[in-house]
Amino acid sequence: MMEKNKFLLLTIMLVSFLFVGIVAAKEADDACSSADLSMLNKEAANIKVTYVPVRIPVKTDDPETEGKETMENVLDMKVFNMTDKFILRFTYSGDRIKEDSFYRNITHVGKDGAITIRQHGIGRVINYAVTVISSYGTCSGREIRTIRITLPKFNYYSTLAACKGIQDYYLCQPYITSDIDTATFYDKVEQYKAKLLDNSNIEVEEDNNSVVSEALTGIKKNKYLVVGIIVAIGVITTIVILKRKKSEA
Repeated sequence: MMEKNKFLLLTIMLVSFLFVGIVAAKEADDACSSADLSMLNKEAANIKVTYVPVRIPVKTDDPETEGKETMENVLDMKVFNMTDKFILRFTYSGDRIKEDSFYRNITHVGKDGAITIRQHGIGRVINYAVTVISSYGTCSGREIRTIRITLPKFNYYSTLAACKGIQDYYLCQPYITSDIDTATFYDKVEQYKAKLLDNSNIEVEEDNNSVVSEALTGIKKNKYLVVGIIVAIGVITTIVILKRKKSEA
């Protein structure tokens, strides 16, 4: 009987604690005034996230490269317009990447005015969700907005001779978000080049046709002048012929 009473008492205490916690959380949430929330929404809307490709020098222990400058391609994800009213939660995931999170705040802002997350090993596409969380007064802990950004991977194909002259083609860009095998890459590049060649031939034919077309259009627009010139030439030719005949007689 005593055991049952103890169990009942513990159950009541647990339920009470849960109830108090829920009430406290609701009161804290309600304490975030609409004016403060509006202000936070406006400031959070100014926070921008982007990425910048960067090449940095790296040290190497390889004796073959000693004395030579070795460069590494990296991506710098940058967060601008951060303020002391927020903290940021970075949640990342991707192919063969276990989802994880880390946090940054105003103390991590650099000299350029941005929070910088340097991404090494850019051989895979990584998806980021940047959650802006309030650290302001009674609104602390409230999630204001989430910004999503995809960091592309470095495109090795862009360094190949096949991409020479067609760097604007999406598979020849330095950074891409799609995966493609080598055979498909070369096939698509050849198709793209063939299409460019066809378009170039069409443009040349159109240019040649346009010269003839413009000439005919000019004749049509000035048909009376053209007729007058032809008549004048005919009259002059007739007079010359008649004069020659008289002189011969």
